[in-house]
Amino acid sequence: MFVEKSESLKTLSLSPISEPLARRQGRVALAFTLFVFVMLTTYPRYLEIVLDPSPSSTYAYFYNKIKDPFTQHPIAHDTHGSKLAFRFTVPLLANVLNIGTTESGHEIVFLYLIQSLLLFPFIFLVIKLLQRFVDNSSILFFSLSFATIYLSKAFFWDYDFWFDGFAYFFLLLGMYLRHMAGIFCALQTACWTDERAVVALASVYVFHLLQENNFNLSFRLPTLGWSLLTRNSTVVLGVGITYGLVRAILTYNFDLYTPFGETTGVSLSLIPFQLQNRLIGIALTFEGLWLVFLLVIGKLIYQKKFILTLCLCSLMLMHIIVAYSVYDITRSLTYAFPLFIIAVIMVARQYPENTTLLLLAVAVLCLLIPTYYVIYFPRPIPWSIQSLTEIKSVVKSLLVR
Repeated sequence: MFVEKSESLKTLSLSPISEPLARRQGRVALAFTLFVFVMLTTYPRYLEIVLDPSPSSTYAYFYNKIKDPFTQHPIAHDTHGSKLAFRFTVPLLANVLNIGTTESGHEIVFLYLIQSLLLFPFIFLVIKLLQRFVDNSSILFFSLSFATIYLSKAFFWDYDFWFDGFAYFFLLLGMYLRHMAGIFCALQTACWTDERAVVALASVYVFHLLQENNFNLSFRLPTLGWSLLTRNSTVVLGVGITYGLVRAILTYNFDLYTPFGETTGVSLSLIPFQLQNRLIGIALTFEGLWLVFLLVIGKLIYQKKFILTLCLCSLMLMHIIVAYSVYDITRSLTYAFPLFIIAVIMVARQYPENTTLLLLAVAVLCLLIPTYYVIYFPRPIPWSIQSLTEIKSVVKSLLVR
């Protein structure tokens, strides 16, 4: 019976659907298909900005950031705009593209369109990265899972100048690249998009550390010496140190700061209330992918790999603490996605015969569970193909103007 089951799984891993992934055209086709799927199932609410008669007034905090990136603009501390002090990536991009110089909402939407288009290379990089460690059938189902959770939908759903899609993309690029300068630049870009990316550096560091050891769970930590400077994992540490130093310099020279405290919506004191009333946010953020992470933790405990178990659990706990220290739980916790990439690679190494079937089950769960965005309460994300009335009003407004 065991032999028959094993043979059936091997047949599944060689299915005609996954075989094209061995070729570049197949990988591009899968990435494009999943991109279109996300586009059809995620209403791009940012299009409604063009309906605003004066977006430069409604969203003055972001327009001011574009005009004067290194000025601490006066704004209420309990608003999102007050948290933009050290988020330079997109405002500087807008400066380069000469966006935000008029009151029109048309040009500012271009920044959102860039973020939406980044989803295509994001999915493509997920596929390429996993091909180093995982078979094609497993990649197919894991990529499908990614396309059905908030992580991918954020590239379209963002409508309040969060731009997490930029941060997610550059974090993944920092994992994918093997050139030290490329890793440094990609991760720096992510960190200056949102501070949550700085927290995610720890997970990216562990990924590179494991990759340098070919995900051999019996590895030892690198010893001190010149060879340490040639490791990609060391670059990640350098990114964190550089970010901290530059941020301190900017704080000193420009008096920039990010407000902190319960009244600002950023405080550890929020955690008990958040956990008591919005605990569901943890499950809804990654949906069925939690099975992969929990299975890996269980296997590591069984193998008595307690240090690695503690490391992964601590990193996840850190992300949860950060997410529940603010109100926008889902978008904050999504920055833990590198841990799930680590987990799926470990699953592929620990359960080579069952990985495909497991990830198929995970993909089905992710498909069946509706995607919610949890902030003050779980909010369902509407589908584009079910929001034709709203899209027509936007198109009509563009034609009139």
